[in-house]
Amino acid sequence: MKSITSQLLTSLLITTLLSSCWGEPESKLKKTTENIVKVENFESFLGTSWSNDKNDKSTSEISFDIEGLKDTKGFFEDFDILFKVSDNNPEDAKIKVSINVNSINTDNTVRDEALMEKDFFHSEKFPVIEFYSKKITRTDSNFVAKGNINMMGKRNKLSFTFKNSGFSKNEKGEKLAIFEGKISLNRTDFGMDHVATVGDMVDITFYCELIEETK
Repeated sequence: MKSITSQLLTSLLITTLLSSCWGEPESKLKKTTENIVKVENFESFLGTSWSNDKNDKSTSEISFDIEGLKDTKGFFEDFDILFKVSDNNPEDAKIKVSINVNSINTDNTVRDEALMEKDFFHSEKFPVIEFYSKKITRTDSNFVAKGNINMMGKRNKLSFTFKNSGFSKNEKGEKLAIFEGKISLNRTDFGMDHVATVGDMVDITFYCELIEETK
């Protein structure tokens, strides 16, 4: 009985914290909309490497939305993205993403701390979420990445579709490749407990203007 009571209290606390309307984070994105050159084929990326600008958070964004709680939206504000393509084979490309869990921002300090506790991301023990692609292919208008995601001590397969919106240049004259997409994860697959009032599905949306690394 004590255990059941404890679980009910935990569920109530989690629901209260996550569904709270105390603040809603604002996007810092400033998307490039001018002088965009559309990508005609995958070969445009041969022999190139691209990464996000860590010094300008307005150029890339990773956000999340917990299903069933419309007010529980937030961002991961510290992350690294690397997209690298071989010199010869366009499908021999690699994506590596590393996210600092402690950079969660829902514009609510109490709620941020709750999300980093054991019931959710448990950032003290698992401070980083990582994705490594194993294969990237191109469809008519999109890319498909297949690989592994490491999260909360578990390693699961992950496949998702994303698109390239084209090339452009930033104010510094650096070449940009613009990517965006959406990933849906079941948080219980990574050890989080099911809480009916919270929902299990988490949608992760990303937009990134990656800078071409010079050799």
